[in-house]
Amino acid sequence: MSQHLLELDFNYYWHSGSGSGSGTHLDALTEKDRDFLPFVSGKHLKGLLRHALHRAEAWGWLEQSLCPGLANNWETLIFGSANQQSERNQTLPGMLFVNDATLAESERQWLNSNSEAKPFLYHELYTTAINPDTGSALDHSLRGLEVCLPLKLFAQLELATTASEPNHRQQQTALLALKDPFFWLPPILSLVDSVGAHRTRGLGEVKLSIVNSRN
Repeated sequence: MSQHLLELDFNYYWHSGSGSGSGTHLDALTEKDRDFLPFVSGKHLKGLLRHALHRAEAWGWLEQSLCPGLANNWETLIFGSANQQSERNQTLPGMLFVNDATLAESERQWLNSNSEAKPFLYHELYTTAINPDTGSALDHSLRGLEVCLPLKLFAQLELATTASEPNHRQQQTALLALKDPFFWLPPILSLVDSVGAHRTRGLGEVKLSIVNSRN
């Protein structure tokens, strides 16, 4: 088992969709944990990392040779089979586990002790559709979006052996035996420049980096 701590340093408003609105003036609320604090789901973050690794490997960014086995590329070995619609015995399990990205523990404790400050973590943005002929707003097109302020979140990443098939398990073990099993991570971090929903509309600008501690 090998672990790394990933830092998400947001540089602009971001939105991690909850799938629900406020029922009044906001059409989409930011997803919050049980303490009313923002987070990015590990599932979403893992998907972004997988896509980044897929591109890096296709572009020849990874110099480390893959140990022969059932997985024919680093993406499959680390993240598992991309097509989960195949028969179970035809898919390969991944090695990477990604926790939700959350605030540093010291910040969580302070905010939980000063709950009146929590609403100030969020802001409201509004958009409307414009009639191209008149330049005026279209009726009933106003949309309200709750976003989170720029801040830092942290997510624990872990690599572990998960395969039951001997040949595949040997492949996974070979990766963990490397001096740095996360050798593939630093090269791909620059390929993830936004996180959350509405990334194509300018939200979620972020810088990812590896850190040694989480205060």
